[in-house]
Parts: sequence; structure tokens; C-alpha cells
Amino acid sequence: MAAISAKQVQELRTKTGLAMMDVKNALVEANGDEASAMEILRKKFAGKMSERGEKEAANGRIGVYADEKGAALCELRCETDFVATNSDFRSLADKLAEQCVRTGITDVEQFKSSKLESGQSVTDFLTDAFGRIKENMQIKRLARMEGSSACYVHHNGQIGTAIACTTAPGDAGKSICMHIASTADIAGRVREDVDAASVKEAKEKASAEAAGKPPQILDKIVAGKMDKWFAERVLVEQPFVMDDKKSVGEYAKENGFEITGFLKFEVGALA
Repeated sequence: MAAISAKQVQELRTKTGLAMMDVKNALVEANGDEASAMEILRKKFAGKMSERGEKEAANGRIGVYADEKGAALCELRCETDFVATNSDFRSLADKLAEQCVRTGITDVEQFKSSKLESGQSVTDFLTDAFGRIKENMQIKRLARMEGSSACYVHHNGQIGTAIACTTAPGDAGKSICMHIASTADIAGRVREDVDAASVKEAKEKASAEAAGKPPQILDKIVAGKMDKWFAERVLVEQPFVMDDKKSVGEYAKENGFEITGFLKFEVGALA
């Protein structure tokens, strides 16, 4: 049996974040071979993950990532709010969002089989993380857009947003993502994205409210009411939260870009 040095144990601990005895025992079993020890640890903690599989992963955070190629959001669940705010878990969620941008895969089961740039699968990546975090973790959903992007995650990690743009949005892009995070009701990016049945119902209500007005101004009154209705629900028409004298779309144009898409996830919300 090969002698296991303190240096070997420390190096593997640094790579895995696991307890010293877990690492040392794996190295002993692997006769000092680090790669084999990693596989032993992975199998060990994969089994423990299965044991905890029935534990409800009711907490979590939104992982975010954006670059010149695209943006992605990942809802990663865990068991406790303590872990949800842990820096390791936060990095894990963001890394998964980055992997989503890189691969373009948004189907969760297919995504778990995808390979990170290191060659490790997402499933193995989560198994290794379980060894450190010791909680059941589940990728709940993923979403991705293409194009120059920006992203933002609220300080508690519960809400994450992203926008895709015609050109690199810079800090202004993050400000718009903050607007999206703070706005409860966004029915679409532009008017054409809003549910047709909702638009029809709103127009019928506006027409009923304007009933009895002179025919020559009736259409103008209804149009004005609909403009107000859309401005409350359509992203590019909403008053920008940081300067309500201009719309979100106007703010974007002032900063040299247009918004081509947006994403918003909230932990526990329906997809």
C-alpha cells in the first residue's frame, strides 16, 4: 500500500472541498492515485445524494450568466435557505447558467449529461458539490437567449433576470435587468407579445368606459386607454424605475442598443 502524504490529502481537499477523513480514506482505497480517489468520492457521495433524494428541495437561488454570445438563467434548488445563500452554492448556480449559454441546452435531463469544459459531466459536477454542501440539489429549469446580453440577480438570489440586445449593453443593461427584477407585471417585451385574449378584454373594457362620448373622439379615447394599459405591461413601454420620465425602451436607445429579449426567473414560481 502506498504511503499517503499530508500534501496529497491537502491537495485533494483543496480540489474537492471535502472533509479531511473522506479525502484521506479515498486516497488510501485508491492506493494514492488521485484520479481513482476522485471517482471513489464521486460514487460515495452519489449514493448519499440518492439517500437524500426524497428530501424536499424547497429553497434555492437563480444562477445567472451573460456575455456577448448570450444569457441564461438556472433555477437551482436546495433544502435550506442557509445553503441557498452560501457562496459555494451561488458559484455553482452561476456556473450552471454559464454552461447553459455555452451548450445551448435547456432540457434539464439532457443538460445534466452535458460536459463542462473540464470534461466532467454536469451530473458529476453536482455530485462533487454534494460532497461539500451535503444537501439534495436539483436543477429545476433553464432558459437561454442569444445575442449580446446583460444579467442581474437580486441580493437574496431569489430573482434573476437577463436581457438580450442588439449591441453590448454595458452597465445600462444591468440597470434594465434590475428594472425587470423589481417589476411584478411584465406581459411581454413589445405589444405583439401580449396575450391576444387579454388585449381584447382590455379593449372591450376601454370601449365600455368610453361609451357615450362623441363619436369623433371615441376612438382616440379608447386608444389612449390602451396606450396606458400597454405601458403598465409591456417592457419597452414601462416607465423606467430609475427615471420614470422615460420608458425602458427610450433608456436603452439613449445607451445605444435595443432590447431583443428578456428572461426572468423567481425561485418557486411556475415556469
